[in-house]
Amino acid sequence: MIGAARAASTRQYQLLGTTTITSTGSQSATIPAGTVYIEIEMHGSGGGGGGRIAVGSGRSVTYYGQGGGAGGAYLSKRYQVSDMQASDVLNFYVGEGGDAGEPRASTDGDYPDACHGGHGESTKLITHTRGVSTITTFDGVESGGGDGATASLFSATFSGATANGGDTMITGGSSIASGGAGGNGGAGGTGASGGRGGLGGVAGEQAEDGVVPGGGGGGARGIEVISYHNFGATGANGKVVVRSFG
Repeated sequence: MIGAARAASTRQYQLLGTTTITSTGSQSATIPAGTVYIEIEMHGSGGGGGGRIAVGSGRSVTYYGQGGGAGGAYLSKRYQVSDMQASDVLNFYVGEGGDAGEPRASTDGDYPDACHGGHGESTKLITHTRGVSTITTFDGVESGGGDGATASLFSATFSGATANGGDTMITGGSSIASGGAGGNGGAGGTGASGGRGGLGGVAGEQAEDGVVPGGGGGGARGIEVISYHNFGATGANGKVVVRSFG
């Protein structure tokens, strides 16, 4: 009938498939047939904890504990285009966790690069492709990786990473203050979506690696004994989850 109002749609979209990506580096997810829209979750990686620093020489040496790495960020994003096809692919870069800091001696107040915790890498949504054609290039859609612990003679914390370009974005957790002369290592920051930060080194225990997704690695304890207890811990890798609805 001319002029009649169009009935409201009551269609309920169904989950067609879920792809979970935990491998790091360049990764992809294929879109199932019948997809109308995609929901994407992205987790940045965690930073690495610092390694113990020795200051002085001979019998006058002080050993300094270090902070943990910061946690990675999180975002979620709904993505929809009018002509999604079963051959389409979403391309990502999944961040790798920051390296553990190594024990080193300070010379003239300088801290060797090896004793710093490595920065966690960002997890990024890069392109939507169809064969050799690019449908969409995404600019700045990423969950940041947490900072690694910067070597210090004092108790220190490091702020969690931030996200950009998502519909929902959560900042990663900051590391927990600890360290200093003879001090325990600081705990890593929690990943924004719940990956636990590793505990810092304490008497008789080494620093713990961060937990996927995005937990920061714990920092080393300030201890003389040369062993794995002197090392910081590794940040956890990032992660991507893609849910297709149609």
